[in-house]
Amino acid sequence: MRGLAIERSAPTVVGRRVAVKAWLPFVLAIAAGFPTLAEVGEKPSPAVRFYVAENGHDQWSGGTPEPDTNRTDGPWRSLAPLADAVENCLRENPAAAIEVIVRPGRYELSSPVVLKFSQRKGNRLVIRGEQPLTALISGGRRIMKWVPATAVNDLPSQLPAESRPHVFVAELRDSGIGDYGSPGGGGIELYYQDAPMTLARWPNEGFVKIVDVLNEQPFKTHGIAGDKVGKFIYEESRQDRWQWEKDPWVHGYWFWDWSDQRHAIQSVDPEKHIITVKPPYHNYGYRKGQWYYGFNLLCELDAPGEWYLDREQGRLYFWPPNSVKTVSELLEGQPTVSCLDSLIEISDGENVEIANLVLAHTRGTAIRLVNCKGCRVSNSQLYLLGGWGIAIQGGQGCHVNGCQLRLLGEGGISATGGDRPSLTSAGHIIEENEISHYGRIHPMYRAGVSIGGVGQSVIRNHIHHAPHQAVGFSGNNHLIAFNEIDHVCLESNDAGAIYAGRDWTMRGTQIVSNYFHHISGFEDRGCMGVYLDDMFCGTAIRKNVFYRVTRAAFIGGGRDNLVENNLFIECRPAVHVDARAMGWASYHVDTTMTERLKAMPFESPLWQSTYPELVRILQDEPAAPKGNVIRVNICVGGTWENIEGKARPYLRMEKNLVLPGEAINDLFVDPNAEDWRFKTNDRIRQELPEFETIEFDKIGLKAGDKATSEYRPYRLILASQQTSSEKRQPSSPTRWEATIAKFEEKDRQEPPPKDPVLFVGSSSIVRWDVPRWFPDMVTLNRGFGGSQIHEVTFYADRIVSPYRPKLIVFYAGDNDIASGATPDEVLDRFQHFVRKVRESCPSAPIVFISIKPSLARWHLIDSIRRVNRMIQDFCQNHPDLKLSFVDVDQAMLGEDGKPRPELFVKDGLHLSEEGYRLWTQLLRPVIDAQHKEKQ
Repeated sequence: MRGLAIERSAPTVVGRRVAVKAWLPFVLAIAAGFPTLAEVGEKPSPAVRFYVAENGHDQWSGGTPEPDTNRTDGPWRSLAPLADAVENCLRENPAAAIEVIVRPGRYELSSPVVLKFSQRKGNRLVIRGEQPLTALISGGRRIMKWVPATAVNDLPSQLPAESRPHVFVAELRDSGIGDYGSPGGGGIELYYQDAPMTLARWPNEGFVKIVDVLNEQPFKTHGIAGDKVGKFIYEESRQDRWQWEKDPWVHGYWFWDWSDQRHAIQSVDPEKHIITVKPPYHNYGYRKGQWYYGFNLLCELDAPGEWYLDREQGRLYFWPPNSVKTVSELLEGQPTVSCLDSLIEISDGENVEIANLVLAHTRGTAIRLVNCKGCRVSNSQLYLLGGWGIAIQGGQGCHVNGCQLRLLGEGGISATGGDRPSLTSAGHIIEENEISHYGRIHPMYRAGVSIGGVGQSVIRNHIHHAPHQAVGFSGNNHLIAFNEIDHVCLESNDAGAIYAGRDWTMRGTQIVSNYFHHISGFEDRGCMGVYLDDMFCGTAIRKNVFYRVTRAAFIGGGRDNLVENNLFIECRPAVHVDARAMGWASYHVDTTMTERLKAMPFESPLWQSTYPELVRILQDEPAAPKGNVIRVNICVGGTWENIEGKARPYLRMEKNLVLPGEAINDLFVDPNAEDWRFKTNDRIRQELPEFETIEFDKIGLKAGDKATSEYRPYRLILASQQTSSEKRQPSSPTRWEATIAKFEEKDRQEPPPKDPVLFVGSSSIVRWDVPRWFPDMVTLNRGFGGSQIHEVTFYADRIVSPYRPKLIVFYAGDNDIASGATPDEVLDRFQHFVRKVRESCPSAPIVFISIKPSLARWHLIDSIRRVNRMIQDFCQNHPDLKLSFVDVDQAMLGEDGKPRPELFVKDGLHLSEEGYRLWTQLLRPVIDAQHKEKQ
């Protein structure tokens, strides 16, 4: 058996419509499903099957899913035996197909799984979870030994006194962990409740600004003054105390908005308010007004969710994000530190598939495929990683599809391969994935998808909520099609949602039928949609939709680009073309641009026939932005164009329709719902008959795509153990028995207050430090994370009735919708909860907080709003039941109509401190009113 190497013929010169039409159906046919062995006429050998289970042992054969009665043989305990088993199987049967089934459980690796196939090729190997997303492959270690900081005698003075009652301490060396890496990136991280915790920092959110630089090595670029030496003046005296820290660091955007760097601090001068960083200094220098924050600072461990590691002692300090009082409560959140750099590394493999797994807790990239052919990563979740999710280096025909990647330290998926001189395609496909909340540690130039080489495809992905690029590309003949891209470049300005730059020879890429929306840069100061930077050439931008994107299609001095048949709505401007190589960037023409041109065989017959415009570029005004075409576009609202005067004579603009913003409601089906289909094509057909229909139904992830299944932390997935046939069945409440028993044990040890305001519900209640936010009230929190309404009802006799609350604050339903319950089912569950509570608490008012809109579950917003309306109506129509409804929906939305990012922690689901501040403000008047009414 040989691996299938997907080959695509290179498209013809960009701008010729035949290129996309001929190429796109072929790529989409491949994307629809990678050919099986049967489809290519080969009969696979019967699979050799191995099992991995939590009750296994790595000395066993792995041949059965359960241990035998004598416990002398059975499944493996981890993937550690896999490499040797594969080698032995192939030695005995070179045609063997191998399947490794990982049963539900958590599997902490002691070293990465490394598979090298340089001597044997073509055999099929599948590593898959037995049930979808119930097997966690972890590169971390759970930390089980903690003590309260108040029980530690030798606490350093830097730990704030007010933090000590909340902090727990662990000695990592006692857990066998001694390699901590650098705070600057690639080092150890702490995860808790399936979220990355924050290395102690100040300010706790956002940045502070440089007051001034010292001008020890002053310089100017683009008329902007700076200093090459890493010394700057700070304002807040709070930073004086950083001088006593063991290993303080700063992270900042020191000169440009798009270039960051982490620096160890060399010294802090409190008298002069000067911070000096350790070399090497930032390549672009430093300047007044740029922004930074300090981190790895024990003295700044002052908020829930922060941690600090003393690398000399191996001592970890942690303030959990919820009101944890005991070590047993802390352990419920499964505190985990990352240890391994990677999880799975495969080189020279063919027909290897990784499927249905959860992969987490690495310091670097989770999966690496090097020089592999026909390999696939599918239907998996990669999260809580310090580096990239998946890296494909070289090879041909590898495929990543149906995966969810989030909370990554660097980018999502990178794929390179093919040969540029011969224009040989690699044919890697990145398809139908959701990629979000990446770039946590290294935010710049770590794209959701990064492609290079020749002939990669990025199709039908949803890429969103990230500090910088969605897609970065280099090389030739790529396809970027049918993706939804939004809320990227959130921490940068001179940046693009899709970006490439500074090369005449990297041509042939098609950016087709994507939906870009709500992209406006850091502090809404502007960025770009498609950014062809510094003379980038030969790219087609066709049939895309841009909504509220600044500088939507940006040609930065390049040549032979096509902007055609796009729909621009409220973009400012829709298109931009400049002639920078004839001005400030002219020095690149004879240096970088010419060097990169001559590195390619641009005069060869192949290149001449594929890119004929390149042949005489050096003799044809190479600095001029020639050959760009902007035609048959529609612009509604916003501003149409920003064309530099020098560029205009070289530009061909024709048959573009520009309409005022007032036309939006007349033209489109439902602007409020971002439904940009035309109500009727009559006006468009009359005024711009050449405009081709945009295929909205093919853009982005659809209901039923694997990556659209709601993100749920692995901890909760494993608890429910749902199979596909059980997805619509309510989860079993008994899965929370241990948690409820701990509440009861706590009540026995420490009697609860009388007549409390009782908070019950799911994780949004669990994480709410109600004594802090309602200090004037007697409160009690009995939320349990990940719960659904029917589960709270099930335990109401044990977590509601015994406390005889004077008022009940209830939040749940979020997880019900995410688990597949219909709005009608959620309403029925809420009504059942009310009936149950009224049996024992007939007079206690019940305040229901509406199901919140969140970044992570925005695609469920229609169902969420429907059930909120139904519950609100029920509350209003039954005054005898003493129900109140607190609507948090609109208050949590920004001007763009989407959830405000500052209200959420990094997972986009749970509330930040700002989120709880808002909820407290909304809830307090209702509680006060209920108190007055009761009195």
